Parts: sequence; C-alpha cells; structure tokens
Amino acid sequence: MRSEPPVGDDLQRMLVSMKQNVLERAEPRKRRGRRTGVAIAVVALLAVGAAGGGVALGLIPTTPEAAPVSTPSPTEPARTITPSSAPVLITPTPTPTPTAPPYSATDWSTWTITADGAGPATLGSATGADDAALREGLTPAPPLVDDTGTVIYQWGCANPNARIWERSDGTVVEIVGDGVVQTVVISGASDSSVTQPEVGPKTLAGVGLGSTLDEIRAAYPNVVQTRKDPVGGTADTFWAVPDGGRFIVFQIPADGTSVSRVYVGATDEPAYDYCS
Repeated sequence: MRSEPPVGDDLQRMLVSMKQNVLERAEPRKRRGRRTGVAIAVVALLAVGAAGGGVALGLIPTTPEAAPVSTPSPTEPARTITPSSAPVLITPTPTPTPTAPPYSATDWSTWTITADGAGPATLGSATGADDAALREGLTPAPPLVDDTGTVIYQWGCANPNARIWERSDGTVVEIVGDGVVQTVVISGASDSSVTQPEVGPKTLAGVGLGSTLDEIRAAYPNVVQTRKDPVGGTADTFWAVPDGGRFIVFQIPADGTSVSRVYVGATDEPAYDYCS
C-alpha cells in the first residue's frame, strides 16, 4: 500500500533526524574535504522548505509538465479565381443597306436605280423573268425585218442577248444577258442635244436622267471617270460609282450637259451600244 509523504512537523522532525544521522556517520572521519561536502549537503537540505524538501528527497510525487500541444495551423482553402466579369463580345452593328422603295411599273418616276437593277428589271434574274412586269409600263421594241418582211431580230436589236423596251416619251430600257440578266440600261431620248426629263428613274441619292455632273459629284464623292467615247470628233464621258462589287455608270453626251444614259452592271466601262 502506498504511504503518504510526511508534511508539516513530521517533515521537520524527519529532517532533524536525518541531520543527526549524517553528523554521527561523518564524525569518525577526520578528512576535512569529506566533512565540508557533508556540511554543504546538510545546509542545502535545511535551506529547502517543507514542500521543496519533499520534492528534493523524491518523497513527494510530482506531475510532469505536459508538453505543449501543438495546434495545427488551419489549412488555407484553395482559392478559386473568379473573373470579375465575363468577357464582353462587341459585335459591330451592321450598317443598314438602303432598300429601294416600292414602284409602279406604269409610273416611270417611281422606278429606283440601284446596283441590283432598275424598277422591275433585276440583275441576276433569268432572261425573260421580268417581261411581265416590264410590259405593264413599256412596249417591246418592234422587230427588225429585211426588205421581204422577214424578221431578222425580234427585239429591234442586232444583239440576240439584248431585249429593248420602249416608252411613249422616247425613253428606253435595255436588258442585256445570255440566260441571266447582266446589265440594265436606262436611256433618254435618242436626240442627245435634248435636255433629258427631270422626272424618271433615279438612284437613292436622287441622280438619274437629266442630272448634271455637279449633281453626280455632290451625291457621290467617290465617282470616277472611266473613259471617253468619241462621237463625231467629240466625246461622251462615263462616270462610275462602285456599289458592292457592281457599278452604276452615268453617261453624259459630248454635246449635252446632263445624264442621257445610266448603266447598272458588273463593269465600270459598259459598252457604248449593246445593239451593234
């Protein structure tokens, strides 16, 4: 059975008894060095307090100091990088393409000239597909016949790929193409010295038969003169406006000051005469 360590007066009596025993044992020994060591030991024991003496003699059990518990540092959570904002895709706003207003086949002034044609005459359409609409306001040119009355050219033109439509005021629409419409020509009166009518097919910028060169340049700063065609020592001039891979070309006669013919097609140098 485990006994309790002495405390209080019991401890003091035990220390005195131990002192006497030590001195009695040390008395017979005369060596100074030994006596000095014992005296120092006794003094050390006396200097220790009740509790301290018990601990020094190993009589009072002590509880070992617990080792400090290491606290694991918190694990830093993985950071998730979130973009402040999703990328913004900027889509350029397409420039709206002007569209031709509605027209009336019988009202020449409502026809609009664009890079796609004029009025009911449309580039890329099958040859003859526009005949019904054109017939509402125009008349096919009379066929060319020989002296015997035999028809040589059905459409009043030596070019079998050209179809001529006439108006009562002398203006003409030519549709040229082999199987598919490739060129549309709006022509004024055959007499180039006559001032062309102000009322007639116009572009979206208001240029057409009867317009002057100054008006063309004001409406189309990118207009370019493509050539001159001599006629009797003078020269007609051609002025081309590019439009989406096609061209609108204005012809001004040498003896006139206003547009007498407008071409729409894939070339900036149209033929002077598609019937010859």
